[in-house]
Amino acid sequence: MNKNNNLPTNEPESADNKAAAALKDVFSLHHDQAHPDKIDAAVRANVRVSGTNMWVLIFAIAIASIGLNVNSTAVVIGAMLISPLMGPIVGMGYGAAVGDVALIRMAWRNIAVFVVISLITATLYFLITPLQQAQSELLARTQPTLWDVLIAFFGGSAGIVAATRKEAGNAVPGVAIATALMPPLCTAGYALAHGKWDYFFGAFYLFSINCVFIAFATLIFVKLLKLPRRGLVTDGKRLLHRVVITAVIAAVMVPSAYLAAGLVRQELFNTTANQVVQELQKQEGFYVLRSTFDHRKQTVGLIINGTGNTEKITALLTRKLNDAGVREPQVRVLYAGGSHSLEQAKAELEKTIRANAERYSQPQNDAEAVLAAGQAVRETDLLAEIRVQFPEATGVFVGRGALWQTENAAEAAASLAAVNTEADEGLTVWLRLSEPLSEKEQSRLRAWLKQRSGNPDVHVFLQYAAEPSGQSHE
Repeated sequence: MNKNNNLPTNEPESADNKAAAALKDVFSLHHDQAHPDKIDAAVRANVRVSGTNMWVLIFAIAIASIGLNVNSTAVVIGAMLISPLMGPIVGMGYGAAVGDVALIRMAWRNIAVFVVISLITATLYFLITPLQQAQSELLARTQPTLWDVLIAFFGGSAGIVAATRKEAGNAVPGVAIATALMPPLCTAGYALAHGKWDYFFGAFYLFSINCVFIAFATLIFVKLLKLPRRGLVTDGKRLLHRVVITAVIAAVMVPSAYLAAGLVRQELFNTTANQVVQELQKQEGFYVLRSTFDHRKQTVGLIINGTGNTEKITALLTRKLNDAGVREPQVRVLYAGGSHSLEQAKAELEKTIRANAERYSQPQNDAEAVLAAGQAVRETDLLAEIRVQFPEATGVFVGRGALWQTENAAEAAASLAAVNTEADEGLTVWLRLSEPLSEKEQSRLRAWLKQRSGNPDVHVFLQYAAEPSGQSHE
């Protein structure tokens, strides 16, 4: 009778045990784990520096540098897939986990050799390439944050788990792409070639983050897998290793956390400011030609066109930003025509039209003077409007006339008649700026100039403060 009473109470317990065992089996790291000796041999083989690895590294760095130079994501990904940089980094974490000091030293030495070779290759490439402007793919590697720490840690975790399986999976190529060891070194090479030390420290810091947290993830999972120790380490040295590892992790992680906090503040401010501006646009009927946000100074700058009064828009925007939680916002609104209100801009436009009409009413023999005067007015207006849209510009030129250019010096020397036969009558605009314009801003500027001037033949030349005089980009 007691046995019958015990049967119902044992069945739920047995079912729970089966469910727990099944769940444990699903998440078990030992399910298809390779033999520890095989794992050890594979890690050590990837740590070693050979002639093959050195040549592959040089080729990979060259490919990645070209990809960053021409802003090609696909090329950069291809370089990351063939890079041998991952091996010594995993070896360092593995050596720390199994207590093999000799392996740690060899991995550290090989990482240093790889880094030096990579920097030399990338610097030489960026010294000789004619494409000098930093593209978005390159600039993205100059400001690491806490999210890069998380990517490196989870990528390293996936890499060591995949490397300890009996059959190699497709995780290792994905880890190479996600952790992105090559692009930061190429960016550091670009910085050395052009003397941009802020780029260098940002890119090299990103590379350091990837190295440290890939190695740290490897150490943790080797411990979880309970792989056998390969070296004799005393308790005192083991404690010293733990202190050093903790200090390195903290030293790398704290600055990235600070940068991440700044990035979060910037995104929150930009999102709030954008929402307020869009809401006010619908209310006042203006449209934004250009906007600038600075979360550090709590500033919002707008260059607008359309209807509305700049003083009224400034007051409304300040009040709405305060209501949205922005403390003491600094707001500056400029009308694109250089006037403070649309009414003033209209008055100036009517005055210009009347003046031109009076000139055209003069005798026919003054037609050339009238035409020249009309062009001068339009060029002056364009220059003023460009200065409003780009207040950071330190030089602006607007002119019309014949323009001839060729990329082939031999062709130019052989055919001087080309100046007369292939010259374009167009509008030329030259700007000197402190920072490069993005491709989107350059396209917007050209489109606006064509529409504003009524001339489809517009040539824009951009010169940046860091470049030698006379070196510009069209």
